[in-house]
Amino acid sequence: MRLPASVELPPVRLPAFVDLRPIGRCNLDCPFCFGPRHDVPSMDEETALRVASVLRDGGVQGVVISGGEPTLLPYLPDLVRELSDPLPDGRRPRVVLSTNGLAPLRAMERVLPGLSWIALPLESKDETEHKLMRTGVAPHRDKVLGLLREVRKNHQHVRVKLGTVVTRLNTKGATDVLDLIEDDGSLPHVWKVYQMSETNYGADNKDWLSIGDDEFEDVVARCQEAADRRGVPLRVYRNSTRTGSYFFVDPDCEVVVVDEDGERRTGNLFERLARGTLRPAELIAPARNAENFDGTYPDA
Repeated sequence: MRLPASVELPPVRLPAFVDLRPIGRCNLDCPFCFGPRHDVPSMDEETALRVASVLRDGGVQGVVISGGEPTLLPYLPDLVRELSDPLPDGRRPRVVLSTNGLAPLRAMERVLPGLSWIALPLESKDETEHKLMRTGVAPHRDKVLGLLREVRKNHQHVRVKLGTVVTRLNTKGATDVLDLIEDDGSLPHVWKVYQMSETNYGADNKDWLSIGDDEFEDVVARCQEAADRRGVPLRVYRNSTRTGSYFFVDPDCEVVVVDEDGERRTGNLFERLARGTLRPAELIAPARNAENFDGTYPDA
């Protein structure tokens, strides 16, 4: 979907990598979630495709589609196709779907052809710990493992990042999530361990969920040992390096960045583009933006 000539925007340099959050709604109720609030209205299809067109025409090299839960959007296949169209220089951007893994396979099969990566969550080898983390659908862990196997077996052009958020609830079982994957051929291409971000729902629950930096680093060390045993590259997200790494577009088209005080809303994407006031270098640290994306979702 190209922008009509009557609403074309002046050219502007966009960040190399963008997180598009077109939906806040989710079919889980995880206490550590740092995405938009679930009751925030979703982008309509026309707006989402317009955002996608702007990102692609602006030369954005990689986009993570997240939320909320993006598979709840009926237009998700069209959004993925729009984002995966060639860039002005002929290259194809890396398109990542960050999903909780609950969508039926028939729905995922409409989306997978346009993806470069899929990001799936597993929080603990221990079933009780995992249920406390991923609340709302009891067989969540089994569904994720099933989708992981399906992607690795039948959609080999899609690479898999497995994500584990570390909180007070899962410091023991988080280190052993790879043990849930018995077949080496189903292992993820990247395993990323996250320090819980104290944003949105994570901020609401930080007093009883968050752990200190030293305890988190102890978990990371044990995850590294587990990753080395299975030959899976480990990446680590630390709150100390979050500032300047992310350029979010939220469901209301607000540009959201992260600084020392947390997430900061900086104005409507289209309005800032139209005024020529969107200067990414003033909002993010380009090197951190690139390092965060490239380290998590490297080019094949």
